[in-house]
Amino acid sequence: MLNYEAAVACDAGLIRRPLCLVGWSMGGLAAMMAARRVRPDALVLLEPSPPAEIQGVDETVVPEEGTFDPESVYGPFPSGRARPDSRLARAERKRGVSVPALECPTLVVYGDEFAGQRGGPVAAFYGAEEAHVAGASHWDLVLGDRARSAVGAWAEAHCSRSTG
Repeated sequence: MLNYEAAVACDAGLIRRPLCLVGWSMGGLAAMMAARRVRPDALVLLEPSPPAEIQGVDETVVPEEGTFDPESVYGPFPSGRARPDSRLARAERKRGVSVPALECPTLVVYGDEFAGQRGGPVAAFYGAEEAHVAGASHWDLVLGDRARSAVGAWAEAHCSRSTG
């Protein structure tokens, strides 16, 4: 996960300000981790993998290298979307990655599928704004228009304020 955080931070350094980081699922956790280094003007989390502060720490999870086939656990992905993932990063997430605070305006967007694990609890812990997209699946948050519209309006408002 530290490698993913570093990649987000490196890429963010190439982008003009104001900067709004947006991360979905595991990318949401990586964006949360990178936010303390990057200090974005705003942060949008689309059903992020929950940090240790939400899910707890499970020291029985043993990190191991290799690749992980997410469809073997989560079921079929929309056509053309499947790709191998890092077994090490997945184990680190399941073990628990700590992100004690977020120091910028944050929006947590979630559908019905993970509302109790990745939605309300994440928003409440960080004092973030939240947007529940009723009826949306995890995939709908990145493939559908309803979440995209809400995120665009929120990010524009928050990034515009920070530039004066």
